[in-house]
Amino acid sequence: MPKQNQSDQKFPTPLFENRSPVVNLLLVLLDVFTISGAVILSAAIRTMLEPVMGGVVNWPLILNSLVFFVIINIILAWLNGLYPGFGLAAVQEMQKVLYVVTLSSVFLGMFLFLQQLGLAYSRSIFIFTWVLSSLFMMLGRFALRNRFSQFPWWGIPMIIIGSKGQVTPVIEKLLQSRRLGFRPVYYFDPNVESDQPILGVLPIENNQALQDLVTQSKIQHVVFTEPMSDFNTFDFQWMRDVFPKILFILDTAPFGSLWVRTIDVHGTLAVETNYHLLNKQETIIKRIVDMILTVILLLFTWPIFLLLALLVRLDSKGPILYTQKRLGQNGELFDSYKFRTMFENAEEKLQDLLAADPQALQEYQTYHKLANDPRVTKVGKFLRRYSLDELPQFINVLKGDMNLIGPRSYMPIELPLMGDYARVILKVNPGITGWWQVMGRNATSFKERLQLDEYYISNWSIWLDIYIMIKTVWVLVRGEGL
Repeated sequence: MPKQNQSDQKFPTPLFENRSPVVNLLLVLLDVFTISGAVILSAAIRTMLEPVMGGVVNWPLILNSLVFFVIINIILAWLNGLYPGFGLAAVQEMQKVLYVVTLSSVFLGMFLFLQQLGLAYSRSIFIFTWVLSSLFMMLGRFALRNRFSQFPWWGIPMIIIGSKGQVTPVIEKLLQSRRLGFRPVYYFDPNVESDQPILGVLPIENNQALQDLVTQSKIQHVVFTEPMSDFNTFDFQWMRDVFPKILFILDTAPFGSLWVRTIDVHGTLAVETNYHLLNKQETIIKRIVDMILTVILLLFTWPIFLLLALLVRLDSKGPILYTQKRLGQNGELFDSYKFRTMFENAEEKLQDLLAADPQALQEYQTYHKLANDPRVTKVGKFLRRYSLDELPQFINVLKGDMNLIGPRSYMPIELPLMGDYARVILKVNPGITGWWQVMGRNATSFKERLQLDEYYISNWSIWLDIYIMIKTVWVLVRGEGL
């Protein structure tokens, strides 16, 4: 332990509290409710389909098996770390939920088979239950975490250790990612005595104060923020003796963060990462899924296409569809299709506004967009708000120019501004929706969009695409646009 200093620093005890048991109870109750609701709804749907499909729903059997199904789900969720599930990204939690529900469904099938009740249990109810349980459990957990993570007691109390320059961005990210449940309550700079809070996180003045805090509290987690180059020069032994759980922030690590696996190489820590989206086999799977989903979406949306085309025609002069050159895979240009949302003399209107309004010029240079764009028609504003102007890009997906989900499609004039990010982003097809669209949208700067697109490519998996599709629906329903 470092040399002790005298300290009379007092620590507010409420910050020490770990309410994980409360979170566990909330999640268990929620899972029981969502899974039970999924089973009952599945049976109700099958009951309504009796005139078409025939047969009779065995409700006593459904309700009896419901108890078994719920208990198995709760046990498997607990074994897979879903209670409380702190530290899991939303995509990882979604993957675990689907795994738990799928395995529980297998156990339910085995249970019914051993009880010789398989023929009495409707196969359609079995399938509906699997789908709805997965969906309801995911959405319920997302809603609960987003709601309750706003309370100050949410999560595990943690101490952040490192220099102020390294600690500050880590605290910012932990506060922005509050659903993770990593709650920074104190920070400690081993080299400098600190007495000023950082974003509301209180300082620990010196080594003695740190010892006093550990003695008074039950805090077991510490976050070490210094760069990897400092690992060998920093004395970790005293930290290990005090805190049983240490989280290392590898902010400068040149790899994706979601699908990382640690390997023990004869006592040496090794880290394995996978760039799935740059794997040929994975890209083929993604392409097949995109094609199937696009065809299905077109079958359901073609009446909307006709209605929107009519509205665009009646609203202002000009063509219904608007084509624009965009950067595709490997930097090749393609024509991106959209419903026209601007007047024919749109560029003149833009230049006049930028010349007359310095604030608008600054906004356009930062975001490459304007909140109040004079070029946009009345119907165009509606189309953009709900991203309906991008429906014709389904054609680009069928042609192979775009994916349903991917990085933003950049304009050729933006290529010099992309810098080194272009080497990664342009390795894959752009998408109609993507990580930037659901996480950043118009509130992000151009550089932040590039960082979000690089994150998507570095961390891609089919699970991430499913999560983005769910988030896309939510964003569109709220009218936030893409």
